[in-house]
Amino acid sequence: MSSFTGKTVVVLGATGVVGSGICRAFLDQGAFVVAVSRNAGRFDDLSKTLALKASDGFATAVGDFKDEASTGLAMAGIDRALAGRAIDHVISSQGFVKFGPPPTQSTSAQLNDALADGLTINFNAAKALLPGIKQRAATFTMVSGGLAHIPPPDPAMWMGTIKNAAVNAFTLGLAAETARDVVRVNTLCIHFGIAPIGGKQNQFGLPAERDSLGLAPAFLAIARGKQKGHVLCLNSWADVDALAKS
Repeated sequence: MSSFTGKTVVVLGATGVVGSGICRAFLDQGAFVVAVSRNAGRFDDLSKTLALKASDGFATAVGDFKDEASTGLAMAGIDRALAGRAIDHVISSQGFVKFGPPPTQSTSAQLNDALADGLTINFNAAKALLPGIKQRAATFTMVSGGLAHIPPPDPAMWMGTIKNAAVNAFTLGLAAETARDVVRVNTLCIHFGIAPIGGKQNQFGLPAERDSLGLAPAFLAIARGKQKGHVLCLNSWADVDALAKS
C-alpha cells in the first residue's frame, strides 16, 4: 500500500503541463486528488490526458486566486470537491511566463500583470489554504522556474525572471511564518523544459527529454520527505532522480 493511500491532494493549476503530471502521479499512488483550474473548459481535456480509471479518486473545482473575491469563490468550489476530506498536500503550479518589451520599455501595468499571474495568485492561495493545514503533517509546495536565477535568453522573457524570483522569495517568507508549525512549505524551481504527458516538446516547441510524469518522483519525495522551508532547484533530470532517493 502506498504512503499516499487515503491522502487528499489539492493541485492548483492542474490543467497545465506540470499540474497534469502531478495529478496523475498522486492518483497512481492512491491519493484523492482535487484538480483546480481557472478554466472549466480544460477539464475535459485533462480527464482524457489523465486517462482516468474507475478506481481513481478524482474531483475538480473551478477556481482563480487573482483577488480576494475570486479566492473566496475558488475555496467554495474546493470545499465542495473535498466533501469533508481534510487536506494533506497542496501543490500550486499556477501562472505563466509573460512576454513583453525589455525592462526599460515596459509599463508598470505590464509588470504588475506579470506578478499577478505568479506571485499574487500564490499569495492568495497561501492565505486561503495554509491556515487550515498549519498544524497537520501536511505540505504546501509551489512551483517556480530557473529564469529566477539567470539572465533571460530573450529580453522579452524578463518578466518571467521577476515572477519566478518573487515566488522563490515568497517561499522564504512563508517558511519564516511556519517555522514552528507542523506544515512544511517548499518550492520546486525547475530549470529545464518539460513536455506534456505523452509529448516530446515543451510549451515553447523545443525538444524535451521527459514529459511531466517524469517530475512525479520529485513531488512525491517532497510530500513524503522532511524538507521544510526550502527552494529546491532542479537543474537537470539527474536532480529529480537524486531528490527521489533522498
